[in-house]
Amino acid sequence: MNEHSVWRISLAHKIAPAFTTNPKVEACFVFGSAVLGISDQYSDLELAFIWSQLPSAEDLQAKAQSVGVTGWEIEPRGEATQGWLEQFYLYGMKVEAEHWARDTIDNIVIDVVERYDVSQNGLVFEKQAIAFHLQRAVVLQGEDIIKQWQTRLSPYPEELAIAMVQKHLNFRPFDGQHVLTDRLEIPMLYENKCTIVRRLLNILFGLNRIYHPGFKWTRYWAEEMSIKPPSFFNRLERVFQADAVSGVHDLRQLVEETFDLVEQCLPQVDLKQQRETFNRLNPRWELPVDD
Repeated sequence: MNEHSVWRISLAHKIAPAFTTNPKVEACFVFGSAVLGISDQYSDLELAFIWSQLPSAEDLQAKAQSVGVTGWEIEPRGEATQGWLEQFYLYGMKVEAEHWARDTIDNIVIDVVERYDVSQNGLVFEKQAIAFHLQRAVVLQGEDIIKQWQTRLSPYPEELAIAMVQKHLNFRPFDGQHVLTDRLEIPMLYENKCTIVRRLLNILFGLNRIYHPGFKWTRYWAEEMSIKPPSFFNRLERVFQADAVSGVHDLRQLVEETFDLVEQCLPQVDLKQQRETFNRLNPRWELPVDD
């Protein structure tokens, strides 16, 4: 754990008691880069509060003002999480505080481990991200509650791995990348590269039985994963930093090697149709040659 992470966790121990005096707060924990031990100078402090009954925005604002925070903001979370995201500065540190009702987290854990939830809100797997945060939490209050959820989340369900992989085995014919390269359609080419790489990461999170934490800290996850193409992150760098032709070639190899890993690790998943689609060529029309 690096110094930035240690400092943020120590600060969390200092900040949290000012907010956990409310008897409706049943648990509090640190999550994010500090827990992973990889915070840097740009990292904020991420806290989660579990409530017996979710407070109103006005209640949270009143508490924040009584503690003396600055730059206070709040926004509702989406339908999947049903909570609040509160942001403020305290002791010179930006804090992002998530607020969830205990019943909401109970239902999310059930959705993930029993219903194999692979839903997304944009690019974010909200329910899986919360499952991940619970697994890695540095608990400040409510250890028994958090341990109950952690027990339910382990092991990662095999059915969830299959669902994640099957959902994201949805690659279009890769020949389209060659067409964009020939046409020098650089913005579209790199947009497609991002889409393909995210799809690869989604599959690899499933193969490695990791609840999807999001797309930040890709280098860290590439190192953490045991099931992945060789030199995975270095090759991802080349996809985006090499010339267009070389980057496309590297990306194709990564996809094909990931297909191979799926067949090795989840032989029950049929890749025949996906491989056929991926290898399909776009038609070309040559000009007729005059006699």
